[in-house]
Amino acid sequence: MQTFFFAVYIFEAIIAFMYYSDNYKTKRNYWMTFSILFGLYILAFIANIIDGNSSYINGIVFFFINIVFSKVCFEISIKSCVFHSSFLLAIMFLTEFVTEASASYILHIPIDAYKNSFNALVIIGVICKILYLLICKLVSYFFSYKNYPDSDNKRTSVLFLFPITMIITSFVLLYASTQYSFSRNLNLACTLISVISLIFCCFIFIYNQVIQRQQSELFNLRSEKQKEEINQTFYNLLEQKNAEQRVFVHDIKHHLNAINSIDSLEGVRKYVAKIEPSLDKYQFIGRTQNKMLDLILSRYSNICAQNNIDFTADVRVSNLNFIEDNDLASMLGNLLDNAVEAAKNSLNPRIRFKKNN
Repeated sequence: MQTFFFAVYIFEAIIAFMYYSDNYKTKRNYWMTFSILFGLYILAFIANIIDGNSSYINGIVFFFINIVFSKVCFEISIKSCVFHSSFLLAIMFLTEFVTEASASYILHIPIDAYKNSFNALVIIGVICKILYLLICKLVSYFFSYKNYPDSDNKRTSVLFLFPITMIITSFVLLYASTQYSFSRNLNLACTLISVISLIFCCFIFIYNQVIQRQQSELFNLRSEKQKEEINQTFYNLLEQKNAEQRVFVHDIKHHLNAINSIDSLEGVRKYVAKIEPSLDKYQFIGRTQNKMLDLILSRYSNICAQNNIDFTADVRVSNLNFIEDNDLASMLGNLLDNAVEAAKNSLNPRIRFKKNN
């Protein structure tokens, strides 16, 4: 019997780790985190033995060990520690009551009569912990601060079907093992199936957490690499434009000298009209506060110049930090590609890129 209660505490510890790691960043390595976690829950198990399995004392101990665990191992305020520890305690008692009441209704027995049967005790304990895990994961799924790609969220939502199926299966095994004259080996098999189902429920969610963390790290690495590439491209283009501007300044001095030597106003106008097209190639970048947007505008400004399209971009301030660079490039790229194709087929080709008032 003590082995069963020890296993219950271990599963509660694992579920607590999954819950806090879903909602807060860890501040210690995993070996240290698990050492602290299991050490605290083993102390809780020892307290359970000493107090003779008193529900009130167990609840108080459970409350404080979760506060200590979360504060020591996660980046969390003491106020949040108290809140989440209270929440876990409430969910634990609620799942135990719901499971015991459901078993009492299904089996037509008093609410605590199942404790006289070891097989029923184990199966109902398993159902309690699966339900406890399910609620904790559902809360984390909807309210966690962590944002994962939609593919990860869809995969996680499908995983919830497994614990729900295992709860139903365990209730069926409970009913069959208590209502029919199963042999000892068959009752043991029902009990083992329930325990294995709880192990698999914990395993699939932990494995999913590992995959999500790895994909998140990979996504961050790709984002950093993309930012570096954008910065390098931007600086290369900026250097190119700076070189062009130096040529422009040199050329404009000669043009001003030439204009200064022209006597008539009409001659000045003709000269300006002659050199004006050659000045269009000197385009500026760095108009906005977004490097990717500057690169896009510079690229399409050059494309329009090559196709004799009058391109004007009126962008004063652009805070586009909420849009990923690849999404911005895809969205504006498609928009401006269509605009360029439409302008090529028009009589007065021009593109105005500005905010509508």
